[in-house]
Amino acid sequence: MKYKKTGDNSWIITVQENGKTKELFVEFPPDALDQVGWDTGDTLIWEELDHGYSIRKKED
Repeated sequence: MKYKKTGDNSWIITVQENGKTKELFVEFPPDALDQVGWDTGDTLIWEELDHGYSIRKKED
């Protein structure tokens, strides 16, 4: 995983690239997943906003 904790509730996470598919991805630190209640395998929605991005868990 490529990340750096910068505060109690913040991290800098490196966007990585799959060498075969060239698809971009991020790996979230376990502490971050615990804080937001996400689990490995959850589907996340990435939204581009005017002044940044929002990531949220897709609800069933």
